[in-house]
Amino acid sequence: MKNVVFVSASPKINEKSVSTHFLQMAGSELDETEFNKTFVDVRKSISSHSVSEAFETLAKADAIIISFPLYVFCLPGILTRFLQDYYNYHTKSGIATNHLKVYAIVNCGFPEPEINLEAVRVIKSFSQHINATFQFGILIGGGPMMFAAKDAPFMKKAVQKLKGAFSSLATDLKDNNVAELDSIKIGFDFPFARRLYFFMGNRGWISMARKNGLQKKDLYKQPYRLKE
Repeated sequence: MKNVVFVSASPKINEKSVSTHFLQMAGSELDETEFNKTFVDVRKSISSHSVSEAFETLAKADAIIISFPLYVFCLPGILTRFLQDYYNYHTKSGIATNHLKVYAIVNCGFPEPEINLEAVRVIKSFSQHINATFQFGILIGGGPMMFAAKDAPFMKKAVQKLKGAFSSLATDLKDNNVAELDSIKIGFDFPFARRLYFFMGNRGWISMARKNGLQKKDLYKQPYRLKE
């Protein structure tokens, strides 16, 4: 039975994590009679000082699936720290990871999935440093929309492709061949997609401002003014 470790690296504390939801979708494609599934939450591991236990779990993995949201066009800081610390742990312990497979699930708010490419390259570099094989990434544009508007007609094709991507991941996990494949790109492509993205984004900022006792006009205030 293969050990598959699902790593969720969302920095969110009280909000629902889209990244975790994607991991759960991926995990549902795996037959429990063939795979032993373990979930690791990076933020919780760090805050509860149980990172060493998480590293021990990763060290026993046959495959690692890392899911995270795009932050400033790359990895969230907590994931960067987690992977760097695991690399140090791996180097000191001399773990044999020649047959380890690594996958990345990256989602961003932008409708274009290609924006996630640089983050995937970082995961690929991490894989090479621990002597593992990076198989492929699933690049998701408009990640939150995949759930907020999953029943909308314009999202039907994207949702189907998302399910197909997780099915492909499950198939690749069953395969003993270790070779990098092309990443799967999933976005929602319809007229005015970017306008909808910015509209929903602005609504989110306004809603967050109100929760913190501010008004819409407060978002446009300048904390300081440069002298001419």
